This record gives sequence, structure tokens and C-alpha cells, in this order.
Amino acid sequence: MPLAPLPDQDVDVVLTGRRWCTPVVAGLTLRPLADRIDFAPGQYVLLQDEERLVPVRSYSVANAPREDGTLDILVTAVPGGATSTWLARDAAIGDRLLASGPYGTFVADPDHAGPTLYLAGGSGLAPALALIEAAVRDGGADDPMRRHTLVFSGRTAEDVIDHERLTRLAAEHPGLDYVRTLTRVPEGGAPPPLGRVPALLPSLVDDLAEHAVHVSGAPGFVDACTRAAQDLGARPGRLHTEEFYAEPIPWHGD
Repeated sequence: MPLAPLPDQDVDVVLTGRRWCTPVVAGLTLRPLADRIDFAPGQYVLLQDEERLVPVRSYSVANAPREDGTLDILVTAVPGGATSTWLARDAAIGDRLLASGPYGTFVADPDHAGPTLYLAGGSGLAPALALIEAAVRDGGADDPMRRHTLVFSGRTAEDVIDHERLTRLAAEHPGLDYVRTLTRVPEGGAPPPLGRVPALLPSLVDDLAEHAVHVSGAPGFVDACTRAAQDLGARPGRLHTEEFYAEPIPWHGD
């Protein structure tokens, strides 16, 4: 298997698929043309157009590694966002893009053998999807002692990403739980649970001392969920966060 490119070394990929997961979130599939990016589930890549006219932006990979090296990403089409609008709406199937990476430390701890909790909002679901897909693949989602629990937060039902797929996976794997909550639906307007994740969390789990916790989403969501997880005993070394901005920016960690 070829080695991953060094960070900031671009590789050519082609856009091979687009689906609308919600009215504003597009799921894209990118196929490498030669070199591939070998990443760990939870990491992200930098993307821009082949002519380098569109600003570079960061996007988490939404799948576990595959034999063919393809990458799935979730893009929220932000009004006025040059890169997100181009990726979600304007780039044509067959267009070439430049990608580099992988980057980031939002990855599973290989020494952790206990339960894992994923708290995700909006397109922040992407790295959680990759981590859960990897858990399903390696058998971790079939072991109730290593339970994986995903709590996804959307504003309304139409903002929920991959609900049918995640519901099916949870039904098929005894070590995987999936909970979706809606934050802008009045009581009785949709099946429970409803409300924000921090308020809901104590009813789902009473102690996170033995959990690995991965929180990904908008900065306010991440901050509130992190505080809620800490209040339930989440340990600093097992608490991982990834903030998703409306128009994601590259990170070069000084």
C-alpha cells in the first residue's frame, strides 16, 4: 500500500458522487487518481480546486479506509462560502480536485477497550461516521462490553443525516446504539428524544469515567457537550473534540 503523502503535498482526486443528505448538506465521494491518502478514521483532509482558484478548506473524512482509497466528505453549503458552495453545488461529477493530508488527532485510542460515546451535531457527524464504520468493521460494535453510542443532534427531522443507515446498523450490531435528538421541534412534534444534547445526556448515561468521548460539531455545540461530559466524569485523556466552522479553515498547528 502506498504511503500517505506528506502534509501539504497535494494529490489528485476526482469527484465521483454527490448526494444531498439534508437540504444544505451534501455528501461527496472522491476517488484518488494515482497516490492515495492513507488516513486513520476521524482525521481530515484539505481540499481545493485543481486550478487553485477556490480557497483551501478542511473536511473530515466520513468513512473508514477502503481498498480503493475513496473518501467521503460532508459539505454544508454556506451562503457566501466560496469553497463549500463550489463543492456542494457547482463542482461537476468528473471534476478534478487537489487533496492533502491526513491531519488531526480526533482518532480512536488503540489501547481503549471500554465503551465509547460520540456526540455529533450537523456535518460534525462526518468523523463519527468514520469511527463507527471502523468499529463495525473490526467487530467492536458487536461487543456489548465495548459499547459504541452515537448521539446525533439536528434542528429538525430534515436536518438528520443518514438516519436510516444508522438505525439499521444499530439494529444489526448489539454493541452499537444510535440516538437522534431534535432541537427545534416542540414536544409532541416528533418522536422523542427532543432537546439539546447537554440536557439529554444525563438521561442516557450516568457515568463517563470509563468512556472514551468524541465530540464534533459547531464550536458552541462542542463547548456545551464537553462541559456536560466532564460533569459526568469524562476523563481529560479520553475526551476528544473537533470543532466544525460554517466555512471550515485549514489548520497548520503552530
